[in-house]
Amino acid sequence: MAAISITAASVVASSSAVISKEYTFGATVTAGQVVYLNTSSQWVLADSDAAATGNGITDKQGIALNGGASGQPAAVVLEDSDFTPGGTLTNGSAVYLFTTAGAIAHDVPTTAAYPVVLGVAKSTSKMVLRRVASGVVI
Repeated sequence: MAAISITAASVVASSSAVISKEYTFGATVTAGQVVYLNTSSQWVLADSDAAATGNGITDKQGIALNGGASGQPAAVVLEDSDFTPGGTLTNGSAVYLFTTAGAIAHDVPTTAAYPVVLGVAKSTSKMVLRRVASGVVI
């Protein structure tokens, strides 16, 4: 299984999206990467391999809408019923946090310490982005 290839310029939130703009990046991030709010209140890359130790499983997790380096302003979509992640999806499939930091995938990563469901694809280009703290989509 491989990560979904994301085109950063194609990452778009809908008008109904819940977006956080109140924190900065704590690492270099590209639009379309999955991030979480760390204990220093900075957005850093989430990773399903490290999720069991706390790297990515927080109440604040989403997908970066812009890119930037550490200390730069961040816009992160937390929830969106019509999100365009910038990659080709499989309609009806769950979308997971991948084992590569910041990446998403169609399948549960087999080596993941903690599989995290980010949402469900509703077409080949759109998804419902709605992650619950337990890692289960409702």
